[in-house]
Amino acid sequence: MNLYIKTHNILIPSDAIKKLILVAFLCLTTQVFAQGERGIDFIRGTFENAKKLAKQQGKLVFISYENYGGNSRWMNQNVFPTSEVGVFFTENFVSLKINSESLRDKSANSDFKYYGASSAYFFFTADGELIYKSHFASNSKELLADANRAIKVNENFLSLEHLDKTFNKGEQSPEMFYLYSLRRLQVAHTGSNKEREKSIKELDKAIRGYAFGLDKKSLGSEQNMLLLCEYLYQTNKTSEDELFKILVSNSANLKNFNEENANGIRQRVSRIIDRSFNQAILSKNEDLMHSSVAAISPFWYERSTPLYNKEMLMTSYKIEFYEITKNWESYSQSITSYLNYIDVIDTEVLTNQSMTEFKKFEDKSKFTPEEWNMLRDDILSGYNEEVAYQLRLYGWRFAQNITDKEQLKLPLKWLSKSLRISENPIAMKTYSQLLYKVGREEEAKKYAENAIKVAKGQVIARDFREEDSKNK
Repeated sequence: MNLYIKTHNILIPSDAIKKLILVAFLCLTTQVFAQGERGIDFIRGTFENAKKLAKQQGKLVFISYENYGGNSRWMNQNVFPTSEVGVFFTENFVSLKINSESLRDKSANSDFKYYGASSAYFFFTADGELIYKSHFASNSKELLADANRAIKVNENFLSLEHLDKTFNKGEQSPEMFYLYSLRRLQVAHTGSNKEREKSIKELDKAIRGYAFGLDKKSLGSEQNMLLLCEYLYQTNKTSEDELFKILVSNSANLKNFNEENANGIRQRVSRIIDRSFNQAILSKNEDLMHSSVAAISPFWYERSTPLYNKEMLMTSYKIEFYEITKNWESYSQSITSYLNYIDVIDTEVLTNQSMTEFKKFEDKSKFTPEEWNMLRDDILSGYNEEVAYQLRLYGWRFAQNITDKEQLKLPLKWLSKSLRISENPIAMKTYSQLLYKVGREEEAKKYAENAIKVAKGQVIARDFREEDSKNK
């Protein structure tokens, strides 16, 4: 028996109705899945449009502030198009892309002010208040975690206007100082120039009021070290800042921190050190140079080797500073001290130490005696080549800037040892030039000729290897 259902004055069999419902359902689910498959549905418009839509829809605003660099391209290809991200962001955010290198985007979004060269992404309230930002490329899981964090923060969100009023009325407990500092730090690089200047001024007042109101133990906590470090980094402070010195004095605490947080602090500190060092060079400020270089030691965390350690790194900074500022006396002393250290390194001893470490895993490696000998030869060769390179590089730099004949005997000594280890044509040429400078012309001519022969031999050997490789 075939039943009929009357709809809009048209008689349609009930079986047909079922088919239509099924088709409609399939179309709807296909549409939903298609939307998920294409990932985040970024609107075309401005920051102002995004805020209006977010208010209408009861959502937050997500902005991908990007450029033509690798991080932006990677997220556009691998993160934003994923279905999981697409579905979640469609439900919770109005999303907008702004390209920092596009004149059209910058003009259309003049109401969105962000000061920074790197790509980033932001979460805002519908009123345009910043909730959270990131300067790093994130995979889908990390982006969703940040999005959930923004949603959670928004549940108990206090506007900056509200915090300003509360803080300036005298509510300045440590908890209020901390909360206010965090909020001010979030918006330090957004807004107009005038707003940014005001924000940093207020941030300085809040963060210093907070820091100097704490005891030494509290200042060294993980939470406070993270806050101080981010503040110093974001506001372009140098190693001479009082708060940076507090970081240095508490650097030993990092071993007790979450590994990710400890590494984040070290990375920020290394950038503050580099920035301080560059400012020291521009201003020829030797005190600033020394304070920035000294900060390398307490934050050093990489595995040291005899040919790579914090003392060598610190010395290389000093050499660069004295060379650029043309302080030749200090330059000469720094290089001499550095290469005298390199000169006495016993590569045989280092090789034996390395072999002792490898021998601990002898049962697992199952090397033959010949393979152990090959490993030892490789390690010794690597140590020797590194010593030769350091003597060659800094011997050459010394010779380029120092003219005193007595002092030039030092790079002759260093380069002579370098050449005994490895017949490098560049080192031979430099050695020849040095011999001319100190009046040993016949020897200089001999080394200049040998440099040409060795260079030609290396080219012939390289061509032979390439031809041999092609034949294989």
